[in-house]
Amino acid sequence: MRGVTVAVVPPLLAPAARAMPWAPFLSAAGLGLVIVAVPAALSVALGPDDLAGLLRAVAVCGALGAAFALDDPAARTVETVPTPRPVRYAARLAALLPALAGWWAAVLAITVAGAADGIGAALPLGGLTLEAGALVAVALAVAALRIRAQPDSGGLTAGPAVLVLALAATALPRRVELFASPGAPEWQGAHQRWAAVLAVGLAALAWTARQPRR
Repeated sequence: MRGVTVAVVPPLLAPAARAMPWAPFLSAAGLGLVIVAVPAALSVALGPDDLAGLLRAVAVCGALGAAFALDDPAARTVETVPTPRPVRYAARLAALLPALAGWWAAVLAITVAGAADGIGAALPLGGLTLEAGALVAVALAVAALRIRAQPDSGGLTAGPAVLVLALAATALPRRVELFASPGAPEWQGAHQRWAAVLAVGLAALAWTARQPRR
């Protein structure tokens, strides 16, 4: 594996994109778009808390879809190829992340455009995007950890883990809450904790993506 660098990632993009299980992501992304599009189309008057709640539900959908991105039914047969696991993961993430970013941008645009009385323009979209990114990072990290033991079932483990994290976040006491209301005094502290979740998720993903020693 000596000499294998990130320079081999671009040629792997097309094969990685073809090999990825896109159905879970597309299904989850479609559900997320419906969640924000229906209130926007019906001109339902929602407050900042309601819109933030919708975007958080959509973020969970995105993380559930992304959780399956590393699954590979052929993983047991490719452990001996010259391209190591970190490079294969990098190629898959390079195929996934633009699609994920474009989908999230569409979700935010629909939410802002459909909000009444200009409320959408006042939403803290950066903080909500941080929450979504942290959920995706956790999903990918848990999936990669599971794949080390069972190569083709990362998403089946990561999906429930994301749901447990989201449900647990709704039950936290105010002093350590994650889902703070927009404009609340707890918002900044909550997003410092989300930044920590994102950092831990990315670090765990990098660690679990290492090539197993033989």
